[in-house]
Amino acid sequence: MAEVMSQTMDFTKMKRRAESSTAERVILASTNGNTFTCGQVAEIQVPGNQMATFLDWQSSYLKFTVTNNDGAAIILPGVGGAYNLIQKIEVLSAGQTLCSIDNYNKLVSMLSDMQLTADYKNDVGTILAGFAYGEQAAAISGDSIAAAGSKTYCLPLHGLPMMSASKYWPLFVRDTIRIRITFASAANATVGAATNAEVSMSPVELVCLNVKLNDMAFAALENAVDGKFNIVSNDYRNATSSIAAADTTFVANVAYSYISLDRVLFGFFPDENTALADSNGGRDLRNLSEFSFSVNGKHYPARKIQVSATNGAEPLAELINASNALADVHHAGSLNRNDLYLGNNIANTADATTSHFLAGINLEQVREHGNESLYSGISTLGGVTQIEGSFSAAGQACNLEAFGNFTVIYQVDTRGANTWVYVA
Repeated sequence: MAEVMSQTMDFTKMKRRAESSTAERVILASTNGNTFTCGQVAEIQVPGNQMATFLDWQSSYLKFTVTNNDGAAIILPGVGGAYNLIQKIEVLSAGQTLCSIDNYNKLVSMLSDMQLTADYKNDVGTILAGFAYGEQAAAISGDSIAAAGSKTYCLPLHGLPMMSASKYWPLFVRDTIRIRITFASAANATVGAATNAEVSMSPVELVCLNVKLNDMAFAALENAVDGKFNIVSNDYRNATSSIAAADTTFVANVAYSYISLDRVLFGFFPDENTALADSNGGRDLRNLSEFSFSVNGKHYPARKIQVSATNGAEPLAELINASNALADVHHAGSLNRNDLYLGNNIANTADATTSHFLAGINLEQVREHGNESLYSGISTLGGVTQIEGSFSAAGQACNLEAFGNFTVIYQVDTRGANTWVYVA
């Protein structure tokens, strides 16, 4: 075997200068108004035809100031913080829907419990987004906004495929990109007595980092890819199913039809629009005993995942596997606050009574999550897709909220139509 030199003695490797480019911080205000209240829709337009320019989504964020016009304080529950205010987010261009995530506030609450530690929530997360991690409090922890008070938040748009992509987003396409933000009701987003009209967001802005190449560098890049810019990322799609109090089994039709469905996350939400409860972070165990995902009757996994009051380890192991992170000791999250990962049929009106159960099913056949050259989820195109399971007993009436995480491909041909083509 040939011997090689240690990297510490390899003086041939040096940092190289990047292609000549300029980065510019751009603030885009909403185009359909300046002040929005709960339940209304704000729209932000990112101009197209910006030659040789790219948007760095991972360095961009949504900024707005929340004002409480009620006579008493309101709380943004700490599992989702200011993300509680966003019911739906859509990204559109030239008649194409590039992304549409309903119940976005619930998705971010799931991801924050899966991925963010208590320290992050109580430090950086508190300032940016109003996150909080409470322990055994008699009320719900979160960012409190006093009567007639206001607070500003800067939210990275986690969960969007643009944010997940490792490549910059081309802005030289022919059409604008429209970002539509539907704000949740006050009862869904906040804890308190405020009405929709009493909670306002103003102004609503996208703070972007745009990167522009010089003409020679862009021409070289365009020639290298023959004018075809491809981005592989992953997106989420929501599906909802009702669970009655007397149900002891469930079959939730989720209608996920994709070339590569990578994983499914779901939880049981008994208090979705309750002003005194954590509507988006309170996920009940609801006496769940087993579950699986099926495509045309074939189950994934073949033997259903088991759950009980004394077996939280199995569903949690499968949930972490859905992130391909079982061997990653740094994948901590904060699911078991107050020992309520297995919280069962409780009220969700205080830290000490807010349940945090979350289920996940990994559908990737090869562990290549995050590798843009390979996707290995199961194909569900044209299939009947369902989440199936059983309860050990009747329990609370609730909604099963599921999110399918799937591979999506975006394509732009500057020598063709120069518009977005979406493949999922």
